[in-house]
Amino acid sequence: MAAHDLTDRPPRPLRRTDVRPDIIAAATRIFSEYGYHAATMTQIATALGIQKPSLYHHVRKKEDLLFAIHEQLIDELIEETVAIASTSASPSEKVRSLLRITFGFIARHRDGVTVFLQERHAVGGDRWSELVIKRDFYEQLVTRVIAEGSASGTFVDLPPTITAKALLGMVNWGYTWFQPDGPLEADEVADIFASVALRGLEVR
Repeated sequence: MAAHDLTDRPPRPLRRTDVRPDIIAAATRIFSEYGYHAATMTQIATALGIQKPSLYHHVRKKEDLLFAIHEQLIDELIEETVAIASTSASPSEKVRSLLRITFGFIARHRDGVTVFLQERHAVGGDRWSELVIKRDFYEQLVTRVIAEGSASGTFVDLPPTITAKALLGMVNWGYTWFQPDGPLEADEVADIFASVALRGLEVR
């Protein structure tokens, strides 16, 4: 796959699914609570206060909803990440900001992140290929921040791709334990993670 510039966006999807925000929100809650395969269109329609035939006026099948959830989340995450990666901030500041974005994202979209990470393999065919392009693009943004730090002498010389995966691996499971109404706010948790990460990344 050809590399993208930081200011680029992933290619537009072959077939975008435009779904009303309230329908996406209801599907997100139901999929998060019951799991995608166990959830039914009847449950989603009930959550919306409509009949199932009315729901089918907006979507053809359940997978349309799953794809819409994934697409909405990854598009928002990419937009926020591009805004950070494209600044003139130092690599260390960018890492801290990227982690703040991630935990803020979990705080705002707890159910959505649950669906995004747990149900990703239920999206099939061309739609999955489209999501992979966007997921890869997001990971490239993080990788380039690490590479920038290594090239400038700020970070130790580690393979940027593997280092980025390690950084993302630190936070990806945050949705399983982070509580937005807990004792620490999202930015506070992110700063703790940043301190741990930067102690391993920064040249001493």
